[in-house]
Amino acid sequence: MISALLAYNPRAGRVPLREDRLEELLQRLHGQGISATAVMTPPAGTPLTAPELQNQDLLIVYGGDGTFQQAIPEALRWKVPLGLLPGGTANVLARELDIPLDCEEALQVLGRRKSRKIHVAQANGRFFHLMAGVGFDAFVVSQIKKSTKRALGIGAYWLTAVLSLTRYPFQPFELNLDGENFQGTSAVIGNVRSYGGQLLVTPQASVEEKCLDVCLFTSRHRWRYLSYAFGALTGRHIFYPDVVYRKATRVRVSKEGIPVQLDGETAGQTPLMFSAFDKTVTVFVP
Repeated sequence: MISALLAYNPRAGRVPLREDRLEELLQRLHGQGISATAVMTPPAGTPLTAPELQNQDLLIVYGGDGTFQQAIPEALRWKVPLGLLPGGTANVLARELDIPLDCEEALQVLGRRKSRKIHVAQANGRFFHLMAGVGFDAFVVSQIKKSTKRALGIGAYWLTAVLSLTRYPFQPFELNLDGENFQGTSAVIGNVRSYGGQLLVTPQASVEEKCLDVCLFTSRHRWRYLSYAFGALTGRHIFYPDVVYRKATRVRVSKEGIPVQLDGETAGQTPLMFSAFDKTVTVFVP
């Protein structure tokens, strides 16, 4: 029997984790040889603080990608592996690592204890593991209502994105990639291939690489972004003449006032420095 801390987000996804379901989850973990103590995660955007991890073998995260992001600093601090029980809206990391979205199957993954090391990234010292968005997509994230997200799931992103096309100003900014400057109106800085589980915005990215894949959209014509979205369904947009696609270890946006999102959560505005991180996080995988 190994010991673990279960960090759970009771508000994640469309089916909240009520007290009875939490107790059942703890019992199922025990059936996989894991004695877990549960702790509720803090509000979105706030890192998890868990000094109890000093005496634990594993940190299990129940929730979505935002919940996993909260757990990264503590996993690095105490050098414990992470187990993921997908309970969010998009569950991008779970899809990227082939972790089953079904809770029972994901529990079996934890029981087998097979692991994989993944790289994470930083934005002015704050960790992210999926992607950062600068510009339009960050504006979209800031406009999504929790009630709409709970009712429509991933459909809330699509609906809000279409409505936001007529409102976002698409002001240009300069992006510095390892010393080379480019002009654009929106950018996704990816650590994984998919965006929201459906779009391949950074199709050549890998969590096993110590670098970031940067996709910079340069057009100022708002309706051109519909073409970008269709291209991103297959990853062909990276070959468009008005799209810049590069791998980099350091990405800087100096202009002030451009909205930013990290792993699907609003994260303020630029200026900001994004960088690949030296150390890896160990995650249990199939």
